[in-house]
Amino acid sequence: MLDPRLKLQYYKDHGWEEKYIRNAKQQVTELWNSTYKPNTTEAEAEADDIDNDLFGHIFKKRKLDKDELNAYLNERVVPGKTDILAWWKVF
Repeated sequence: MLDPRLKLQYYKDHGWEEKYIRNAKQQVTELWNSTYKPNTTEAEAEADDIDNDLFGHIFKKRKLDKDELNAYLNERVVPGKTDILAWWKVF
C-alpha cells in the first residue's frame, strides 16, 4: 500500500474483495495513527516556531489540519517507471 505506483489500486486490479481492501487500509491507518502521525501538541509546537505574521498564521492553520496519510492515499498513482526513492524524498 505504501508504494506510490500501486497504493490500493493493486488490490483492486488483482480482484481482492472490498472487505479485504478496507481491512488493509484500516491496518495501515491504525499503524499511522499510533506510530507515525504527529500528535496535536507536536504540530502546535512546530507551528509556534513560525513567525507571527500573516503567512505564519495561514501556514499554522493548514499544517494542523493536514492528515498526511489521507493526502497520500488521495493522490493519483504514479507511473510505473518512477524512481521511488526520489519520489519519497519529494513527497
